[in-house]
Amino acid sequence: MRQIISILIISVFMTSCATVVTRKSYTMNVNTNAKNAKVEILDNTYQLPATVKVERSKNNLDIKLITDITTFDYTVKSSINPAFLFGNLLFMQVSPAAYLIDLTSQKRFYYGKSVFLNISDSIKVIRPPISKSFHNYFSKTYPTDKDELYLHLSFPHINSFYFKPENEKTKINTGFWGLAVGFDYFYSANKFVNFGVSGVMDFFIPFPAAVDFSGERESMSSIYTSLSNNHKLGRFSIGYGLSFAKNAWNLVYHDRFDPPPPTRDPVTKSHNAFGLIFPTYFQSGKYFNVGIIYRPTFYRQNITDKFSYEHLISMDFAWKIRIKK
Repeated sequence: MRQIISILIISVFMTSCATVVTRKSYTMNVNTNAKNAKVEILDNTYQLPATVKVERSKNNLDIKLITDITTFDYTVKSSINPAFLFGNLLFMQVSPAAYLIDLTSQKRFYYGKSVFLNISDSIKVIRPPISKSFHNYFSKTYPTDKDELYLHLSFPHINSFYFKPENEKTKINTGFWGLAVGFDYFYSANKFVNFGVSGVMDFFIPFPAAVDFSGERESMSSIYTSLSNNHKLGRFSIGYGLSFAKNAWNLVYHDRFDPPPPTRDPVTKSHNAFGLIFPTYFQSGKYFNVGIIYRPTFYRQNITDKFSYEHLISMDFAWKIRIKK
């Protein structure tokens, strides 16, 4: 009895949402603005308007519209089934492995609930609502012109540090919070230079909060300026340039809540560093951009061990506002 119950439980958790609520085939309504028309779908002919039974598949669906005068060839793009896209968002929290089942099942596709064949439209490729939304989103561009100037305001919110303070072990940590301001000047339609000033830290909480620290605590921060040349490729931009930074590592002691005694005296060590910068962004809206900034440094100005690799990697949320056209 226990084995049967176990099998039932495993079966439930290994059956995903789309597998449960959808079938291999479904009915789709087909209509047109052509008079006395019929369609040919998968070697079957239907007088319009019609309700057609179709099987879910990753392959596109070809439809031939036949009128008294001529024929039209349409292609309905296969799209992700809404049950797979939205239903599994909650279900995978309970059983993530079940999500993989739908990735191998034809049930995750569909062609939409209805198809309208408009003979007045020159476009003969039809996309279901979800596919159309994604297609329009990623195909949309935000063109720029020569001599445009943008104000660049951003939050390098997630910051990964790799520092080597003088006479200390290598320090590695990832934390939150930062602020940056700069300007983008387009010297051609798809190329621009960026000058920016940024300050970042490794605070351990991603949202504003009052925190009482106790005992020893290490922290890292960096203030830097950068100048980069960038290429705009559709909604992506990729850049490369130079940076000058002041990197700092701090060890502090907070005598609250009866902490253990400090292992050493508090200390702050900082140094200036020269290096490169490689910003990459994706423009997700008219103003908003999401990017990754890789900033390696190689030469340290004011300490004994001058040549040493360090880096900062930041996930940046940026707003670019045009101030000159």
